[in-house]
Amino acid sequence: MRLIVTRLFLFALPFVLYYGFYLLTRGVPQRRLTPWTALVITGLALVAASFVYLGLTEGDSTTGKYVPAHVVNGRVVPGHVEKTP
Repeated sequence: MRLIVTRLFLFALPFVLYYGFYLLTRGVPQRRLTPWTALVITGLALVAASFVYLGLTEGDSTTGKYVPAHVVNGRVVPGHVEKTP
């Protein structure tokens, strides 16, 4: 649940910032079109960056001894990392 909320927040962040900018500059003459494409692309880039960040910083530890996949009694045992004491 935390990951979904985080990604929704990251996607909505450019829209919220643009709305704040719009409220601050209401009296200044400007373009009337909202840059939807740029906002969506920025939001998707932030979500993609969160995937990369979380992929690099979370998950199982890779310190230890790697045991490759092997067959035991006719069944394949997947490869895994055994923690070293």
